[in-house]
Amino acid sequence: MLAKKLSFKKGEATANYRLSHCYWALGDGEIAIGKGLEAVKIAQQEKLTIILGETYRILAMCYRDQQQIGQAKSYIRQAEILARQSNNWDLLARVYNMAGVIEYMANNFDNALLLYHKALSVSEEHPTSKFHLSQALSNIGEYYLNRDIDRSIGYFNQALISAKENNNRSAQAGIMADLGKTYTMKSNFAEAQSWLDSSLALAQELGLKRVVRYAYFHLADLKSHQGRTVESLEYMKEYYEVNQSLLNISKTRQIVELENQYESQRKEQRIQLLEQERRIGLIWKYVLIFGSVLSLTSLLIIYRLQSLRTKKAKELLLTQASLTTQLQETDLLKSRFFANISHEFRTPLSLILASVEEKLSKPAKNAAEQKSFFLIQRNAHRLLDLVNQLLDLSKLEAGKLQLQPKQGNLQAFIQLLCASFDSLAEIRGIQFSKHIHLNNSYAWFDDDKLEKIIGNILFNAFKFTPAGGSVSLSIDNLPHSEELIISIADTGKGITKEEQEHIFTPFYQSQYIVEEGLAGTGLGLSLVQELVNLHKGKIHLESMPEKGTTITVQLPLQPMGCTTLLEETPVAPPSMEHYKRRVDTRTPEQKVDTIHLEEAASLLVIEDNPDLRGFIAASFRNQFTIHTAKDGEEGWQIAVERMPDLIVSDVMMPALNGVALTEKLKSDERTSHIPIILLTAKADEKSRLEGLTKGADDYLSKPFSTAELRVRVVNLINQRKKLAAKYKSAIAQPVDEDLTPTIDEKFLLRAKAIVEHNLSNYGFGVEKLADEMNLSRAHLFRKFKALLDTSPSEFITDIRLQQAARMIRSKRDTIAQISYSVGFNEQSYFAKRFRKKFGVSPGEYADSII
Repeated sequence: MLAKKLSFKKGEATANYRLSHCYWALGDGEIAIGKGLEAVKIAQQEKLTIILGETYRILAMCYRDQQQIGQAKSYIRQAEILARQSNNWDLLARVYNMAGVIEYMANNFDNALLLYHKALSVSEEHPTSKFHLSQALSNIGEYYLNRDIDRSIGYFNQALISAKENNNRSAQAGIMADLGKTYTMKSNFAEAQSWLDSSLALAQELGLKRVVRYAYFHLADLKSHQGRTVESLEYMKEYYEVNQSLLNISKTRQIVELENQYESQRKEQRIQLLEQERRIGLIWKYVLIFGSVLSLTSLLIIYRLQSLRTKKAKELLLTQASLTTQLQETDLLKSRFFANISHEFRTPLSLILASVEEKLSKPAKNAAEQKSFFLIQRNAHRLLDLVNQLLDLSKLEAGKLQLQPKQGNLQAFIQLLCASFDSLAEIRGIQFSKHIHLNNSYAWFDDDKLEKIIGNILFNAFKFTPAGGSVSLSIDNLPHSEELIISIADTGKGITKEEQEHIFTPFYQSQYIVEEGLAGTGLGLSLVQELVNLHKGKIHLESMPEKGTTITVQLPLQPMGCTTLLEETPVAPPSMEHYKRRVDTRTPEQKVDTIHLEEAASLLVIEDNPDLRGFIAASFRNQFTIHTAKDGEEGWQIAVERMPDLIVSDVMMPALNGVALTEKLKSDERTSHIPIILLTAKADEKSRLEGLTKGADDYLSKPFSTAELRVRVVNLINQRKKLAAKYKSAIAQPVDEDLTPTIDEKFLLRAKAIVEHNLSNYGFGVEKLADEMNLSRAHLFRKFKALLDTSPSEFITDIRLQQAARMIRSKRDTIAQISYSVGFNEQSYFAKRFRKKFGVSPGEYADSII
């Protein structure tokens, strides 16, 4: 540290005692004690009384935390003596508080109370100690906790007032947690919950992890007292996570301390080396002054010093060579790891593909079975392609992949390769223009690697270009040159300058891919760059956000007369199965679309992956009318238009993700009643809670069991039917003012109020109710059918009859007059509907009332 280098002892002692306090606060007790003892040593030598007293107090706290009560008492007594000698009332107040805590831990409760009152007295008498008044009051409250709980609460409240007056927010957080704990003991659970929640919020705001841990512990205890075991376990889980983070922080601090020690030693060695060089200069100066008398001695000294420097230089070279070897070994291990894991993937994939191909070679039992096997085959090939890319990348990094040029018609090869992307351009709705002009059609080239370079760049261009955009390809020879110039431009999203620096890094993915939910591995462009480097070529990228990207590749070609070729076999036409498997090139007739079933519940499947979307739809085709959507925006439009009985949606989707879609559906009066199941590859609790908080009715992690999905779908629809029965019976009941209604309950209450307002209007019907509710007649019908399993007209009639029954019971008027007042203009129809609902005629109903 700087104070040590400058021999500034007071500064060095101050720095060590403050570091000791910081490490104690972070939970690093051992490091805190070490720094504290260093401060004590210097402070004793320099007679720095104030620093010595503060350090004794910190050491007492450290030994108290380690349950070494004897050591803690010894240091706190020495701190008290020094505080009294120097009239340091601020320190004395803190010493008495700490001494009381130590006595309390030693079960000397009366001594502890006496010391707390001493701390209280000092804090009240001396203005400089007012800041510590809250601590003394809090400690006294802790003493009375198991003796007189009401008195304990009184002291805690006084402590909280004092902490607020002195703006001691960290003390406020701890005292509120103590109040929560106390009210739990008193079984006043509502008050306890309020105090503990306030403590947790403030502690999290201030970053007081010890208090956060304390609050979580007593929240778990509160829920345990309430018999809420699940919530108690959730709080205990949070408690252990915070506790673990404190342990991790401690370990991290120790590592940082070791690194700082290493850095300090390295700097000291450098200073020593500079000092040696300075001494050499002085020696030369002395040689010139003393001349020939000391020439022999000087030469011997110079020789010795030079030998030392040479020896150290050799040691440094050996160290550098050792580090270089270690780095090479690390790179070799990484390459071997990628190669091994790639091969480990290939074996089970080969077994899967062999089994599927065997099944496909035999006559299928039905079209659905054959379709399932084609789905397995296509995705297995796609995974195999990714594994091959990974293996190629590892071979390139290890320097084991070599060029294998062959003689062939380069122009025909490139034209065939680019033509295979025409169908992809048509499917995506993208304009694809090509300009291929070569001075010489025949050349030597590695067809496999050239296909991967052009194919990967083209695939990325189509992948990130929206429908209506364009992709252009230009391939030329420079005049009188064997260099191939490939330029591919698109009008896609573009890449920011910050991301362009990393775009060729293996496994790097653009933020746009993450935000839009697009699939990718981050291997394609890194493989392209390595293959270009293998050709000793150049690759250049130009891009502007929202305008597009242009990638230019310069590849040197070997002339026809080259004699150092590995092969001289004709080039085979490029195979495009790899790129076909990476995109969905099926025709609309091959895709699963809306499946109509008469009188069946409807299911909306929202999934951006066409294979998975089709698979889920096919799984439910015999039980439901199926609607499908490729993203959240389309799903929202279909949900509003069709109002399905249930929605199954993916979470990660472009345009509008599943969580945002759920929030939008649940907050809209037209669709709030629809049950939603979210599917996601994220299995962590935070992701599940996010979806459930936004209103999702169920959550299922990928990969999922089809049988489990079916059970959950059926259960949710059955629950919706039970809820409809509950809503229907609740219509006739008075509203409970203490309960907050859901958005669906608000809808029904509003509809009921509108009908009741128009009871006497016999012309009031479904059309007018729909107008009042700001819904179309069709939407109103679907909403009532989903919520009450009845029609809007039945809903209106039911409310009229309920009101009529109430009026008959109150004997307010004649039956004829009552029927008119509730909107029936025909007595016979009123009697018929009344009997159907209540089982008796209006007259019989009136006679049954005593």
